[in-house]
Amino acid sequence: MTPSPSRLVAERPGPDGPRLLGAMSWTEAAEAAKENPVVLLPIGAIEQHGPHLPLDEDALIADYVARQISSATGAVVAPTIPYGHSHNLRGYAGTISLPQGLLTDVVVSIGSELARHGFKRLVLVDGNGGNLGATAEAAYILRDRFGTPVGRLYPWGLGYSLMRDAYKNPDNVYGHGAEPEMSAMMELFPDEVRLDRLPTPALTKLGGWQPSSYTQALIPPNDLPGEIFWDFSEICPSGVTGDFSESSTDMGKIWVQRVIGFCVDYVREYDRNTSATKDPVTPTPYPPAARPAPTTITVGSRP
Repeated sequence: MTPSPSRLVAERPGPDGPRLLGAMSWTEAAEAAKENPVVLLPIGAIEQHGPHLPLDEDALIADYVARQISSATGAVVAPTIPYGHSHNLRGYAGTISLPQGLLTDVVVSIGSELARHGFKRLVLVDGNGGNLGATAEAAYILRDRFGTPVGRLYPWGLGYSLMRDAYKNPDNVYGHGAEPEMSAMMELFPDEVRLDRLPTPALTKLGGWQPSSYTQALIPPNDLPGEIFWDFSEICPSGVTGDFSESSTDMGKIWVQRVIGFCVDYVREYDRNTSATKDPVTPTPYPPAARPAPTTITVGSRP
């Protein structure tokens, strides 16, 4: 188990461990930049994952994944951004949500500072689905500014895709605070899992609405749900969806093997395809908005 800097900032790897930018001196960072390495930027969230998992779970996992990638590839790990965008979970105590625009600005600022020192190849390790819009926008801005595409890995989303065959009923067990989060946390951070506090996941009616997901409700007599934006706490008292019937450390081992394996392959492919220096791209400007011709108005008349 590799503790996150959000829990133990003094923790340092051994000589064969990950390359942590925050553990380098400025002269070591200057030497590292000359190698033109891939830099990994872990991004988490401080949001509820039920009464049984910690608020900083997404930061823990993003940091862990980045360190494992670094150990396998030699990529440099920038310090983890612990905060993210979790607007729909603000009704649960302890959730701290940054506005999407602010998160975008933070990622762009960090990426720009890295590039200023010579670290121009960046892969975001995004531990929270709520961040995806903000980090995508940041990636495009950085690409336009410095000419190199920014990569992104979303470990939880990869788990959903890579592990369907490992579960008997993936559609039933997948969910916020359930699978594959629960198994991954049991395997990697067992001391953080409160097995005595497991809730009964359920969505509840809100007024006349019958919720079917975070932002969807059934629309009788149609099979297709409709979108509606509420705070998740209004429809899910526990904060958890899915179930724990297939949660286990063995399932967590599968998550680690498959997700880390894919992430390592991804970073190697990113490294191979971005190693050449590229000139900055000049983005096509947005077309100016059409403006109507000015109208002369005579006092006492209508235009």
